[in-house]
Amino acid sequence: MRRHVFFVLLWATCLCSFAERRELTGTFGDKAVKAYRKKIPEQAEGYYLRVTPSETVVAGRDESGTFYGEQALKTLSDSSLKGDELFSYLRKQYKEVFPLEGDSEGTSFEIRDWPSVSCRGVIEGFYGNPWSHEDRLRQFDFYAGHRLNIYVYGPKDDPYHRAHWREPYPEAEAKKLKELVEAAHRNHVQFVWAIHPGGDIQWNRADSQAVVNKLNLMYGLGIRTFAVFFDDIGGEGARGEKQAGLMNYLTDAFVRKHKDVQPLIICPTQYNKAWSGGDYLSTLGTKMYPEVRIMWTGNSVVDMIERDDMEWINAQIKRKAFIWLNYPVNDYCQSRLLMGKTYGNGLDIADLVSGFCSNPMEYAEASKVSLCSIADYCWNMPAYDAELSWKQALDELMPTSKEAFRFFCENNIDLGKTGHGLRREGESPDFGKVPNETYFSRLVTEADALLADSLSQPEMLREIAPWVESMRVLGQRGLQVTAMQKALGQQDSLGFVAHYRALQKLEEKQKGIVSRNFEGSVVKAKPVVSGTVVTPWIAEETTRLVKDYKKQFAYGREFFPQQVVEDGLYYIMYRGKYLTDVNAAADRTGDFPQFVAEPDTINPQRQLWSIELVPATGRYKITNAQDGRYVNEQGTFWQGKAQNPFEAEWHTFIIAKTTDGYTIQCGGRAGSNYWKADADRIKNDKEGTAFQIKAP
Repeated sequence: MRRHVFFVLLWATCLCSFAERRELTGTFGDKAVKAYRKKIPEQAEGYYLRVTPSETVVAGRDESGTFYGEQALKTLSDSSLKGDELFSYLRKQYKEVFPLEGDSEGTSFEIRDWPSVSCRGVIEGFYGNPWSHEDRLRQFDFYAGHRLNIYVYGPKDDPYHRAHWREPYPEAEAKKLKELVEAAHRNHVQFVWAIHPGGDIQWNRADSQAVVNKLNLMYGLGIRTFAVFFDDIGGEGARGEKQAGLMNYLTDAFVRKHKDVQPLIICPTQYNKAWSGGDYLSTLGTKMYPEVRIMWTGNSVVDMIERDDMEWINAQIKRKAFIWLNYPVNDYCQSRLLMGKTYGNGLDIADLVSGFCSNPMEYAEASKVSLCSIADYCWNMPAYDAELSWKQALDELMPTSKEAFRFFCENNIDLGKTGHGLRREGESPDFGKVPNETYFSRLVTEADALLADSLSQPEMLREIAPWVESMRVLGQRGLQVTAMQKALGQQDSLGFVAHYRALQKLEEKQKGIVSRNFEGSVVKAKPVVSGTVVTPWIAEETTRLVKDYKKQFAYGREFFPQQVVEDGLYYIMYRGKYLTDVNAAADRTGDFPQFVAEPDTINPQRQLWSIELVPATGRYKITNAQDGRYVNEQGTFWQGKAQNPFEAEWHTFIIAKTTDGYTIQCGGRAGSNYWKADADRIKNDKEGTAFQIKAP
């Protein structure tokens, strides 16, 4: 049942204790609720709820409906809301609400409620560190309380899902999966296991049978719903007629031989309109059995879904598409947490979708901010209120530090510029409305409040701690900038330089904050807080202040670096080709970035490079945005974390502007050679090449 009930409802001690009430609970057809059978919604998972001082009734259309009604009673608490105020609130949350006559206190009512979307949930389909076993168990408990009823298991970095799809899970891993399946089913959640064979599948009977064999193994673990993914591949595996043939074969050879297995789900290769072409989609629509559900991300890889979008795709595939919403997933903008409102999806598409799943962040707890809203949206789509849902989610997820958590989320909303183009509004809404010094102080104090509240929600705080600490340091940096403003206004050169040097130390501290900084991490991220509003302001104001200072004073000029390129993410290009981390996350001797002709639309961060000035050397560190590996003096990645750790004296570069681009030169102990483009890679040479360094 909705979390909203926690702080709104209801009646328990107003007239009599909960224990003194008559309680009736049952499913349609049960004798216990026979008297109310006409009031039970006809829709699957619907329920009828009646509350009076003397009686509570929960009657579900089916077992899930009864379960959701029971969840409501578990979360009811006392409230001062009565009469019109109470019913005004309830009508915002539920399909049908009726006050009962003769209730002088205004606390008795009936509710009839049911979902707008039949399949509502989450797809763990992101690149990066998969959720932990404990993450997933907590998710299923969360889904029960929010009426989410489907979870699709498809983490890209599970080898037995993708790279080694033909092989069975090792015994220990299979045991964990079985535990997850059982936990999901206890919470009325379909556990969908996805197989991703498209990378190397051979279109022959042997591999078709290999898929059946794997599905049978997973069936033995209790799984009853399955998906087959063909996303993010090319070549033979992407042939539509072959994919349709395989799905039909699996339906005949596996699904129809088990009475308790649901129809299959496919994630097609052309899973968004921007990538569609030829007869691929129409081939799936006409040649694949109609019961197979087809996933769809919208007009592009990352997009919100509207009615026109659904009408277009449904006409192509001859069925209702199953939505794979790529939000709040952040595997393509890993430095940002997406903690803002979930908005932009049409409120009139319920009749056009066969399911609606959100692809979340690798941060399972932080993703719940958006997942709360996904649940509200899918349950009661026409009445969905993004602002209200977001505020209620924040109060639920951090009940003992509500204001601090809300302020934190307000400063972690936008994605920044990415190859996918999605942006989110509303970041740092109070910045500029209050004195900057006041705002920066609040960044510090609210971060301190969250870091001190480690007992309230430890899992959430453990995930967001790097961003909280980054917010704290960001506030401290801002305070140094305001101190620089005052010093310059007072013609205090000594104070200005002192505050600037303190600012440098804080910048270095912030750059050292890393998320998922543990051995074996697939992806590490350097947290960015308020990357669209506050962080750019600090950088721009610092630059302006230093420029104005230099016009007036000579003292301390040696402390101000001559920065050719501002810290940020850039493409490094040569003759129209993109320098690319082709083997992202590889960690072997001799691995090197390569120039690739086409932009990477699947993992754009492989072609983005973090260029940042290192105060200790006054030179630039260049690292890949996908996996954080730095480029060394030889133009290669590290030769092993133990053998070749980052050293500023060796691994920072001088970037100089030329008439036709930028040169990148070694410095310090690495000598004075340049980067030179050699075929499709870079090498160390006495003569350099002019590169283009462009912001995305």
